[in-house]
Amino acid sequence: MPLAKFQMLEAKTWKGTTSKNHLGATFNAQPQKAADYMIQLLAMHRGKTLESYLSQFPTKYFDTDDEFYWELIGSSSRNIPLVEARYQGSTVVSTDVGVGAAGSIFDLVFEEDWFADGNRIVGERNEVYPIRVLGEPLQEGTNYVYAVELMGGVTGGIPGEELTSGKRFSVDFSPVEDTMSREVGDVRFTAPISMRNEWTTIRIKHKVPGNMLDRKVFMGVPAVSKDGKKMVHNMWMHHVDYVVEETFSEEKNKAIMYSRSNRLSNGEYQNTGKSGFVIREGDGIRAQMEVSNTVFYNKFTLALLQDLLFNLSESKLGYGDRFFVIRTGERGATQFHQAVLDTVSGWQTFNYIQGDKSALIKNTSSPLHSNALTAGFQFTEYLAPNNVRVKIEVDPWYDERSRNKIPHPDGGVAESYRYDILYIGSTEQPNIQIARIKGQDGEEYRGYQWGPFRNPFTGDRNNPYASFDEDAAVIHKYCTLGAIIFDPSRTASLIPSLLI
Repeated sequence: MPLAKFQMLEAKTWKGTTSKNHLGATFNAQPQKAADYMIQLLAMHRGKTLESYLSQFPTKYFDTDDEFYWELIGSSSRNIPLVEARYQGSTVVSTDVGVGAAGSIFDLVFEEDWFADGNRIVGERNEVYPIRVLGEPLQEGTNYVYAVELMGGVTGGIPGEELTSGKRFSVDFSPVEDTMSREVGDVRFTAPISMRNEWTTIRIKHKVPGNMLDRKVFMGVPAVSKDGKKMVHNMWMHHVDYVVEETFSEEKNKAIMYSRSNRLSNGEYQNTGKSGFVIREGDGIRAQMEVSNTVFYNKFTLALLQDLLFNLSESKLGYGDRFFVIRTGERGATQFHQAVLDTVSGWQTFNYIQGDKSALIKNTSSPLHSNALTAGFQFTEYLAPNNVRVKIEVDPWYDERSRNKIPHPDGGVAESYRYDILYIGSTEQPNIQIARIKGQDGEEYRGYQWGPFRNPFTGDRNNPYASFDEDAAVIHKYCTLGAIIFDPSRTASLIPSLLI
């Protein structure tokens, strides 16, 4: 569809091999042009990708392409749900009163052998009703029965509502007499959780006729280099090479983020490639995050975000380590800005300060007025209470509309309002890393097949060891890669309810 009646050509698209006919149809001679390059309609400006972001941290290398494993050790500080309490031969119910009054003994039943002889344990009312364990438990089927008594000078007993099924109990300490005391207490261990992932291998190819080697285009082909600089290619093969690299980079980033293990519960794989061997796909960042903290929301607020960040920080991270990166789309970044603005708008008056480059209102130049001003700002970071710091990073894939198809009523796509909260860790101890295999040159392989005469990718001619008789060349790119989140419990996702 033309953008205006003065548009002379419609944008053309095609897949696969580019022939002279494609060039003739697309870059044919034009009347005098106002610019020497094409305008790329609806092109997405590539921002910082997940791969480029994680490249600031060390890569995790493994010796082979076998599955890779790591162990995650959790805290041994736990609380255990109560199965039931028994007093004077009966199961305690919520309406009972005076359980354990005057130092009488009662029983607590748990599914685990967790508490030790002499432990002081507490339920939900910690300091109000402390309880002392009177010996090792008796096993009763799959449960463990502890004889206990009240401590803390509580003589009137404990209400039955504090001893109902599901109430949770934890260890405080193990008090003893100061004269000729005997052994009490014990320690608890948590076995490491073995985590596993496997590699994802991707590959692309592109074929070009041999006579495309020296083809120039009448209009330059715009591109963006890896360092963000704009450039114009006048040779068609320059552009082809750039597009191959760009396409493969996009596929790598999608594999790192979106890949999902295709391994079945019986250990087999249901996908088979052209060779007859199985295709293995490991879990990417998203799939590894899903096992932890996922919250769906209808209305985004800073309070909602703060609560989630506190859950990731409290009693887990030191005050100096509470730095989180949120990857979101442009709409999500705007929504975050508005939420912070709603919170801080009453903190100060935004005044104009003459000559202050950090002021919100500054001088600018305009033919409309001799004292023209400009105003504006955007919040991209927020320092919450308890030294929780969060920084917004916009990932262009959250806004990309060919992959993300569900619209959001406030504009854009629903994916753009998603917030993936990543605890990255430090350079010395990163929590998220790209995984590669030792001995590979980088993580990519690049190869060519070409016929007997011309290779438009390399400029080589006269091939005495032709791969085929056709005067053409094929470029192949291949890599095996993976991703690791060592502790997924330190990540979280805030997802619009539209994406449930």
